[in-house]
Amino acid sequence: MNVNEIKEYLLDNVFSEIEEIDYEGNAAVLRAFYDFDEDELKAARAYANDESDFEEESQEWFNQFFLPYLNDVAIDNVGEVCEEAMENFGVKAQFISYEIDMNNHSYNEFIIAFSKEEDLDLDSILDEIGL
Repeated sequence: MNVNEIKEYLLDNVFSEIEEIDYEGNAAVLRAFYDFDEDELKAARAYANDESDFEEESQEWFNQFFLPYLNDVAIDNVGEVCEEAMENFGVKAQFISYEIDMNNHSYNEFIIAFSKEEDLDLDSILDEIGL
């Protein structure tokens, strides 16, 4: 498995920054950042305003509408790219996303593991490396 090719593929598609996390097992573990573009942020704002009765930019507005919308967008896009990477590179992939920070909602952070092994278990990997 060529980790550099996978990293380049991810950077060419949805991620703005990728760093490899030290892991001794049979997987490449990456920390990756998905930056929201202006259209995604506008759509999230419109959705939150249309669907919510809360005051715009209140804590409830952010936590119940705006941030979940952005999280769904990022997970959908990252999921598609990971599926394509699995097909293109003949690997297995699993990912998790961190919660988006209400005070800095311009990006979403992900941990992604790629492996040639069938029994890829991201939860075990995260436990081993202490994340």
